[in-house]
Amino acid sequence: MVHPRLSSHPSLRLSAPGLASVIALPLTFALALASAQVGAAENGLQRYSPGVGGSDMTAPLVPGWYVQVPLVAYHASKIKGNDGKQATSATPVDAQGPVPAQPGLRSNIDIAADTYALLPRLTYLSAHRLLGANVGFTVMLPVMNRRANFTAAPNYAGTPYAGSAAGFQPLVTAGINARVDATQDGDQTGLGDLEISPVLHWEIGDHQAVTFAPTVVLPTGNYNVSRRVNTGYGNFYTFRPSVQYSFVGDGWDVGARTVLSFNTRNKDNGYYSGNMFNLDWQAMAFVSDNWRVGLQGYFVRQLSRDTQDLSGFTGTEIAQRNLRKEITSGNKSSVNAIGPAVGWLMNGGEMMVEGKFLREFGARNRTEGQAFWLTVSKPL
Repeated sequence: MVHPRLSSHPSLRLSAPGLASVIALPLTFALALASAQVGAAENGLQRYSPGVGGSDMTAPLVPGWYVQVPLVAYHASKIKGNDGKQATSATPVDAQGPVPAQPGLRSNIDIAADTYALLPRLTYLSAHRLLGANVGFTVMLPVMNRRANFTAAPNYAGTPYAGSAAGFQPLVTAGINARVDATQDGDQTGLGDLEISPVLHWEIGDHQAVTFAPTVVLPTGNYNVSRRVNTGYGNFYTFRPSVQYSFVGDGWDVGARTVLSFNTRNKDNGYYSGNMFNLDWQAMAFVSDNWRVGLQGYFVRQLSRDTQDLSGFTGTEIAQRNLRKEITSGNKSSVNAIGPAVGWLMNGGEMMVEGKFLREFGARNRTEGQAFWLTVSKPL
């Protein structure tokens, strides 16, 4: 199918779904793609980066080989608790040890988290049909840099604890699953986790299409259980089916992708990240033959609480790996985002360049930040 406004650009092909996870948005991430996050799910991360979809959700998909290269820069300076407010420590301590209980004595948790990621993806869609759908595959291996620094500022009612050092350092955040202390800080660069997926693409008439991509994510990234910040998500697998709907109209295009993530338990620390639901959407309008503008957003909800089981580890393993019980409340993470997007058809449709800015809001049990995306899509 050729877009009504792209009839003079038949060479343009845009990518299939089952798209990149980074960091989520997570530490977003998420990667996330991605994102640097702390909260529910292990280290606050999920193996899907909300916002990674874009042109592929609102443009025709035709058989052939093509490459897509999204680049993302995610920054978060807020970390929210279960009530949607700034996270605070449940047990403030100073250099002399725990602070005696005082009414209102807490520490605000501040974060400076950044993820920079390159997400090269190769996709092939064939003319062969199965169950009425064109059959293909897609593969992606991210390269990223993640950084995170956590600090705590005094936030109390009344007189500071006598003899306390300047500022308090938190042990455990209230309403957040992860510990937050100096050991959380980090700066890591390396490969992420490999994604592979078959693709089934149906043209269902009236300028509409549906695409199904049952993605499997493999633990190939750089990961060390004793570090909080890693480019890999952990020693576990993720099954991530996605269903995408696209309406490619005469001037207005809309698309949405629903994604479910099911994780196995991390073999290195017994952590099980709860199931996640993502909804990405985009609405675009052509303002000329080569330019289109619109809005994009996403909706993230964790469906099940995290669990952790250390019973399978010996005391020596726990000490060597610096393992600890990460679960304090099992809260679920959630966030929303919205922002502008603009796309440019270069050289008569031989390539598309898309940029967007997405700002998060309404976060619970994770970071809240913003991301800049730049994506290049080109047929081979």
